[in-house]
Amino acid sequence: MHRPRLPPLSALRAFEAAARLASFKAAAEELLVTPTAISHQIKQLEAYMSLRVLDRTPRAVTLTPRGKALYEATAAGFGEIERVVTRLLAETAPTTVTLTSTISFLSHWLVPRMDALRQTIPNIDLRLHASNKVEELRSGGIETAIRYGRGPFAGTASMQLCSDVMTPVCSPSLGLSQLGDLRRVTLIHIDGRSRPAPKPDWNRWCEQAGITDLDTSAGPRFPDSMLAVQAAIAGQGVVIASRVLVADALAAGLLEAPFTQSLAGDAYHFACALGLEQRTDIAALRMWFQNCFSAAEPDPAHRLP
Repeated sequence: MHRPRLPPLSALRAFEAAARLASFKAAAEELLVTPTAISHQIKQLEAYMSLRVLDRTPRAVTLTPRGKALYEATAAGFGEIERVVTRLLAETAPTTVTLTSTISFLSHWLVPRMDALRQTIPNIDLRLHASNKVEELRSGGIETAIRYGRGPFAGTASMQLCSDVMTPVCSPSLGLSQLGDLRRVTLIHIDGRSRPAPKPDWNRWCEQAGITDLDTSAGPRFPDSMLAVQAAIAGQGVVIASRVLVADALAAGLLEAPFTQSLAGDAYHFACALGLEQRTDIAALRMWFQNCFSAAEPDPAHRLP
């Protein structure tokens, strides 16, 4: 029996990325092409199928009803392919890869997942380099990084993993449920943030949330988010934190996000030194991060400007 012809694979890949990321620009960064190329691929797909799969506006990309059905199929298909490719890439001789990122990201997000990483990619000996400054990536040194920002990052090949949101979190023991409850608790501040910009501090959050009678200058100040989040877990107050970094604490019930209002953050990216993006071990590591983040993208609902 003759198998029906499928649309071009490149067009389906562009569609899946644009639909998942809700952005031609983000899809282009992930696939290492231009936004114009993504647009052309989507037009090619729609012409091939004689139907519209995406609605475009200046601010958003949304799925049409038929596009939703196609996205569910392509997402499942590409996801299974990526899982198999990750496993096959891992079946190589053991290699050592060094990855740098911030102390907060490594401690809150990556270290709890190291066992899962070793099980998925057993032949990579991943060495961690913790630094809050941007380190140069090069072959034979620090080859890879998880970077937080807007990209692109000079001297690297990078892929956006997920967008972030900044939201108030606290211990459930504080019993917060309404915005007015903030008047009776301590506000925790983080002074050491350099991203995102403008900084997601209490003054900006209250302004966007419409709160005008809260003293946003009071409360303890910490040099980094790691210490501030630990203080929040201990019930010492409320802190505005990266949803990505506190995801595990939220899932475990150590923290809760009592309010829907959030501020937009930057994005997490996987980066490697130029020329290493096709190296088997680094490709497997990049795919592992991509799979983890695509399964846990922060909910952008209720995000404030």
